[in-house]
Amino acid sequence: MAIRRFAILLLKYGLLAMALAITAGLSALTTMRVVLKAQEVSVPSLLGRRVPDAGTVASRHKLLLRVEGKRNDPRMAADLIVEQDPPAGSLLKTQRSVRVWVSLGPRRLSVPAVEGESLRSGRLTLEQAGVNVGRILEVSNAAEEGTILLQRPPAGDTDRLAEEGASLLVSRGPGNRDFVMPDLIGRRADAVLVWLREAGLNVTDVNYKPYLGVEPGVVLRQTPMSGYRVTPRAAVALEVSRAAQ
Repeated sequence: MAIRRFAILLLKYGLLAMALAITAGLSALTTMRVVLKAQEVSVPSLLGRRVPDAGTVASRHKLLLRVEGKRNDPRMAADLIVEQDPPAGSLLKTQRSVRVWVSLGPRRLSVPAVEGESLRSGRLTLEQAGVNVGRILEVSNAAEEGTILLQRPPAGDTDRLAEEGASLLVSRGPGNRDFVMPDLIGRRADAVLVWLREAGLNVTDVNYKPYLGVEPGVVLRQTPMSGYRVTPRAAVALEVSRAAQ
């Protein structure tokens, strides 16, 4: 009986000890969770602040500040924090670092002078300087076709350099004169060629063919035909009689 009673007591106190150990373990785990959670703080917003000021704010929240680098930013003045990681409102353990990037301010560009250059050369010069080419307007002008007459903003000016880039005014060549093509058929080709070239028209092809009953050197056909309106850029082709072989 004594042995049985002893065994019951041993079992009873063993279960009690196990229950107390489980309770203590759960209490320790809960306490550890509370302590760990208490070590997390909400990250403050550091954007738009200077580094010393941001360091003070981070310190108040028991956080550290680490500057990762600097970069140009069109909307943030120089020496102000333009980005942070983690962002404001995130939870972070105390004594951890908030990484920040500092603005160098808007990128300063020096607009090169391209007036008087060809459009191709001027565009290349601007793009190499980091200036985008925006609008290109053409006007009739005595300058050679494709010459840049005016640039906006002017050389060296960056304050008015909008996001769309530089605007260029380009010559499309002397005048935009229209001609009514005359009837050239039956006229002497040598005189016709002189007149066409003096008018600034582009004679691209003169084809000589024998034609019975027509003396050599007479215009037989023309393109464009008479009555058509043409500009100095128009291509003119003539068919001219020659002596039969």
